[in-house]
Amino acid sequence: MKLMSPDIIRHSASSSSLSSEPTSVHRLDRTRVEIERASVRLPRGAKKVTNEHVFFVLKVFDGSSYHTVEQSWAAFSVLKEDLLLALDAGHACSGICPWLWEDLHHNFDYPTKKVNFRTWLQMRLRRHTKGTIQVFLEHFQELLDSMLNVLRHRHVHCKQFHDVCAVLARFIHVRPPTHLESPTPLLCDASLVQCC
Repeated sequence: MKLMSPDIIRHSASSSSLSSEPTSVHRLDRTRVEIERASVRLPRGAKKVTNEHVFFVLKVFDGSSYHTVEQSWAAFSVLKEDLLLALDAGHACSGICPWLWEDLHHNFDYPTKKVNFRTWLQMRLRRHTKGTIQVFLEHFQELLDSMLNVLRHRHVHCKQFHDVCAVLARFIHVRPPTHLESPTPLLCDASLVQCC
């Protein structure tokens, strides 16, 4: 089955718990991300859909405002590498970092959703069909929800943990408020497609 440009996969609304106290260091404690849909943009002449051709539209809620971000499947792979690099495997930490590194290293690329044999085989062969894209859309949603939940812990005093917060904030385009401004609605880059 070949996917064309108009093929779009939508995700039902999901939410993660919100913290009521904002922080001045980063705004992830008030952030919720919803992957709204995935789309395939196959360039003219391309015969096979790859990670660079699959795009996810993320709706990022930050308190009372939101903005949209478009990230490719390949960008999620880069996110994994950036998170693992920020966690600095083997650093001295008695907190959550070693567990987070292990979980990201082993589970980021492997959805836990039970699927039929055909979809499982297509995932193993790295084929991008509507079914496999939907499975990964849900998987990436779970990962973002889990990451935001873990990164809301305020009692962790580890530089690498805070670096992970910064990596995720950059990925979803969340910026910290400055001392001179109050939290305002975030604007999308002009190059991003507004979907809402």
